[in-house]
Amino acid sequence: MPVARAVVFELEGVGEFEGSSSGGLFGENRVVVRLSIQRLSKLGLLVQQPPSRLATAVWEPAVRLERLGGRLCRFHEDVEGEPLYCVKPAVTRDGYCREHAESWKALYERCAQGDDEACSRVAGSLAERFAVYALDYGGSKLKIGLTQSWRIAWRIAEQPHVAAALLATGSLEEMRCLERELGRRPAATEGAGIRLVERVERAVKALSASRFEVLARRLASLLLELGLEGEFQAVTILPRFGLEVFAGTEARSIEDLVGAELRLIDYWAGELVLEDQRGERYLIDKLELLHRVLDAEVRLTTRERGR
Repeated sequence: MPVARAVVFELEGVGEFEGSSSGGLFGENRVVVRLSIQRLSKLGLLVQQPPSRLATAVWEPAVRLERLGGRLCRFHEDVEGEPLYCVKPAVTRDGYCREHAESWKALYERCAQGDDEACSRVAGSLAERFAVYALDYGGSKLKIGLTQSWRIAWRIAEQPHVAAALLATGSLEEMRCLERELGRRPAATEGAGIRLVERVERAVKALSASRFEVLARRLASLLLELGLEGEFQAVTILPRFGLEVFAGTEARSIEDLVGAELRLIDYWAGELVLEDQRGERYLIDKLELLHRVLDAEVRLTTRERGR
């Protein structure tokens, strides 16, 4: 029985916009934001068929759920360009089996959630680069976050956002120190501090009401308030079919959709949009679906087969 492991997507450029903000007694402090607007152009799921560890992309999938099973361990590694996932049952609260509960990946995730002891334990064993970003979700403060540098677009797409700027890249230890230091400043927070629903509403309102040039200037102003200077690359990731469904639709439980024939048609802020054969759309948190054993068929849609 299949296990959906990750949401995968491709992006297309919509446009590039610049905004700036200056401060200081003589305007000597200046921030410039170069904002790239990206939109989902292709969407799919990374699907594993245990006992094989290999997961492969199924683009534009159709899914018919018959029954939901337990969750499998979230640990995975990239071997010669192929994602390999553990096939053991998850036993910890953060979704790992006993063997991988203290793996580098589990420790890194705890580090990214603010566990400095986990950061110390894993920092010396990771050679890859990490990134600190500042995310504007439409509130009065920037959310400061940490992620693997290659994964920054995926991390931003998981969150309600107006725009997000890349601040720095470096080792895990360096980036965690920077995240902690910036997150303690008055103009920022390491956690959003408000409910997800409210963050979605704020982000959708800001994206719907303002031109992208205005949003670039807003982000530049917030970065200036944070005490930063210089030029920053930033991105806004948009769903394919508009933002209204994400702010105007109540998220459902995946259990409610057992027995339905569904197509995955959109994704934003960590929420999947599924459409049934009548054209009715449902919103679910991606974590409702990912890493669960599914008594289901996951296949390409006719539209994708015909490409």
